[in-house]
This record gives sequence, structure tokens and C-alpha cells, in this order.
Amino acid sequence: MKKIIAALFSALFLAGLLTVLNAADAQAQEKPTLRKMIAQMIMVGFNGSDPKTAKEAVSEAKYQRFGGVILLGKNISDKKNLTELTSAFKEAQEGIFIAIDEEGGRVTRFKDKEGFETFISAQKVAKTLDLAAAGELYGKMAQQLKDVGVNVNFAPVVDVLNPKSAIIGSRGRAFSADIDEVSLYASEFMRASQARGVIAVMKHFPGHGNVEADSHTAKVVIENFDYGELKPYFDAVRKNEAKMIMVGHIYLMQRDAELPASLSPAIIDGLLRGELKFDGVVISDDMLMGGLKEFTLQEKVINFINAGGDVMLFSDYKIDGRRTAELVTQLIVDAVGAKQIPKERIEEAYERIMKLKNSIK
Repeated sequence: MKKIIAALFSALFLAGLLTVLNAADAQAQEKPTLRKMIAQMIMVGFNGSDPKTAKEAVSEAKYQRFGGVILLGKNISDKKNLTELTSAFKEAQEGIFIAIDEEGGRVTRFKDKEGFETFISAQKVAKTLDLAAAGELYGKMAQQLKDVGVNVNFAPVVDVLNPKSAIIGSRGRAFSADIDEVSLYASEFMRASQARGVIAVMKHFPGHGNVEADSHTAKVVIENFDYGELKPYFDAVRKNEAKMIMVGHIYLMQRDAELPASLSPAIIDGLLRGELKFDGVVISDDMLMGGLKEFTLQEKVINFINAGGDVMLFSDYKIDGRRTAELVTQLIVDAVGAKQIPKERIEEAYERIMKLKNSIK
């Protein structure tokens, strides 16, 4: 009898030990490496308009060197090739972000491309369509993106309309000079997009509309910011419509005289996350724009992450002959090793990104 009891206890002990070991092994397998987490924080542009000509980028996606790509005009020839291209990326990496700038009007990648419908500008939408009609139009826009495999749209622009703005107002990219109207039309845009599985990205936080300079080419400074311009963000966060927000390379002097919004803890962690209570994904505007030319690549990357940013956007696949994702990943790994970036900040960003990816239909 004693031998039977001893054998039983031994069997139970071994079973329990195996359960613990299996659970530990499963947890180890689920937990990604630091490099894999960092990769999800990188979105790159690339060359090629079909799986063959974009072979290098597709291969890098398969090995999870980055977590997203941005489609530019050079990547689009026609619907067939674009659909095959996006399908190749999705087969290479489950959940990969495939992003585009499709605002309507002058900001579209589909102009003069065969088989694509184009849409009127945000300014014209607000002038000529009521909210219901705007929702229908943006539903068609989102469906076209969904049909060709795009799952992230860098729109709507929620900057206030000012005709003196060289890059926003003068190009009809903003809905209205009335910030309440901006908020209402932006809401229709986001609801129509996200109902079809396309994440809408509000931009350019905290506000580029009343800025006359162009942050693509120059340093942009706002001396007296009207905080009323934040209303579309406040409304969207409150209604749980804001999933991803793009932060611009804009100096908001009342908050941070040293760093632009995209690199500023006072703007991202303080204003956007702290005061507006946004806990979604923060993406930078293109990190290669002239608005950040005063900073080295290392400074841009470290500051953006420490400020509370999640995804870094780079329009070029290579920087100085090196693959952008490889270069940026190594910079971040070294910065974590040198205690310049807390590892917890990487983990936090990774969790936000994967949560959003898992929500895409």
C-alpha cells in the first residue's frame, strides 16, 4: 500500500512539474525578443510596385525586420499589381501595417493610376456635403483601400483651415476654419474607415493649420497656440474613435521651446497622453523631413521613444546605404543597453501596437 501511495505522489509531482515547465516554456515562446519588439515600432517606405520588384522589402517583412510599410506613388501602378503587392506583405508577416496617404483632393497616391476612384478634398467635402453624405463618400474611399489590401490611412487631417498655410489650408487639406465642424467631419471619416477595417490616423498633432511654414522642409514654430485646435482630438478620444495619432514636427513654444512635438515628452506624454487621455498608438510624421534636420538620427529616435511615441515613420528604405530598419533597430538596441531608453518603454509601445493590429478586421 505504501508503495502505491508513494508511486501516486511521485506521478502527481511529475505531472505538476511538467505543467509548470510547459507553462514556462509557452511563456518564453510568447515573449518576443527586444529586436522583434523594436521592429514593430518601425514603418518604412520601399521600392517596387509588385512582389517581384519589391522582393527585398517583402523578404525583410518575412523576417520581421519592421512592422509596417508606407505606400507611395512609386509603389502603385494599377489595382492588380497593388493587390498582389499588399497580399505578398501580408503573407510574409501576419498583421503588418500597410499604410497610405489618402486624404482626397491633392493628397492621393491614385491620381492618374488605372482603375482607381479619386475623391474631393476635405475642404470641398465640408463645403458641399452634409455629414451623412460625407460618411458615404469616406465609406467608398475606405472600401477601395480595403479592397487593395491597405489597412492604415494617414487621414483625416484635423488641422484648422487657414488659407495662409502653405502645406495645409492652401491645398484644401483641412475641413473648415470652424474647429467644431472639423471635429464632426473627422468623426465621419474615422467611423466610415474603421467600420471597414482601415485604421484612420488623425494628424498633425497638436495642429499644423495655423502654421504658414512647411515642416517637410523647414523648422516650424508656433508662438501662441490656440488650444481650441485640440478639440477634434479630445472628441475622438472621448468617443473612442481615435486609434492612431500622428504627431507633427512642430515647435509648440508654450509647452517646449527645445524640442518639436514629435520628440517632446511635454507634448506626447504630457499633453496627448496625460491631459487628453489618449492611450492608443502614437506615430511620428516622416522622421526624414526637414522639420527635424537639426537632430541626428540617434537623437530623433531616442527622443521620440522617450517622449511616449510608438511607431517611427521613415519614407526611405535605406539611409546612407544601410537598410533603415536595420540601422534604427541597432540604434535602439544600443540605447537600451546604455540605459538611454528604458526597456519598459519598448514593451509598452509593442503592447499598444499589437493591441491595435489585433483589432483590425
